[in-house]
Amino acid sequence: MESEFTSETKSALRSGRDDGVTLIAGLHFLTGGLLLLGTFVLSIPTAITGIVGIVEDSDALIATFILGIIATVILLLSILYLTVGFGLWKERSWGRIAAIALSAISLFFVPVGTVVGGLIIWYLLKEEVAERFE
Repeated sequence: MESEFTSETKSALRSGRDDGVTLIAGLHFLTGGLLLLGTFVLSIPTAITGIVGIVEDSDALIATFILGIIATVILLLSILYLTVGFGLWKERSWGRIAAIALSAISLFFVPVGTVVGGLIIWYLLKEEVAERFE
């Protein structure tokens, strides 16, 4: 049976975003969104300890400072993951390199980070995938 698609249509379909890259970009968007949500959730106890530190016990300001640092680190990680997701979505070479670097770091988070990070590295280092980012 003859295919309904012409060679031009087939090449146009192939030129779209790769499903694996879309999945990895979505994973980075999801991770960045969850980290951003975590930042907002962490702002509640930070505000509470700040109020307690001002009104009642000045030692609570130490906890406010520590929670503020943790929230800042989580916010920076969120921005990083969202930026890398955008780079992957737009098939930018820096997005691929940054995703490989983040995946290399996630290898230390056994067992899920090791499996997911290893799969992402393996996929993004494939020759046909790397060519799409040039």
